[in-house]
Amino acid sequence: MTLTGSLRKFCVNIFALSRKFSKDERGISAVEFALLLPVMIFIYAGVADVSRGVDANRKVNRVASVVGDLVSRQISVLPAQLDDIFTIGSTIMFPSVTKPEMRISFLRVERVNNSNKLVVRLDWSRKTPGFIEKGNPKEQQAKRDYLPEKLRQEPMNYIRVETQYTYIPLLSSVLPNIDMEEIYFASPRYSDVIPCPQC
Repeated sequence: MTLTGSLRKFCVNIFALSRKFSKDERGISAVEFALLLPVMIFIYAGVADVSRGVDANRKVNRVASVVGDLVSRQISVLPAQLDDIFTIGSTIMFPSVTKPEMRISFLRVERVNNSNKLVVRLDWSRKTPGFIEKGNPKEQQAKRDYLPEKLRQEPMNYIRVETQYTYIPLLSSVLPNIDMEEIYFASPRYSDVIPCPQC
C-alpha cells in the first residue's frame, strides 16, 4: 500500500466516523444538560432568593409589631428596658446574620391653644446605634413627628416603631442589597402616657 492509498483510507475512515458520530444521538441529552445546568441553577437560586426576601419582609413587619406591643404594655420605661426590647425584636430575624435597626418614639396628639388644630409632639425617642435617619434635617424632623391623619385624634398618644433591615441576596454579586422598612403604631394599654425619663 502506497502513502497515497493509506492517506486516502485514513480520510475515508475519518469521514465515515464523522458521519456515524453526527447520526449518533446518545450524547445529545448530555450536551443539552450541560448547556441548561447553569440556567437551571440561576433560576433555582433566584426562586430561593425571592422566597427568602418575602420571608425577611414578613419578619421585618413582625419585628415592628412585637416591639410596639411590648412597649405598649409598659406603664413607664427606662433606656435599658428599651434596649432589651430591641434585643427581643432582633431575635425574630434569626437565622439571618444581618440585624434590624429600630427606633421607638412616643407621640402625643395635642390641641393648639384651644383651637381646632391638632399637632403631634414627640415626647421621647430611642433608637439602635445603626438606625439611619434618611433625608435632609427638615425631612428627618417630619419623619420624627409623622403620624397618619386618621390617627390624629385628641386625646390620643401613640408608640411608633420604625424598623430598618438590609436584605442581602444569595446572588449578591448579581443583585443589589434590598432595604426594607416598616412603621408600626400602637396605643398605650395600661396608661395614657408611657414616660421614659432618661430617654
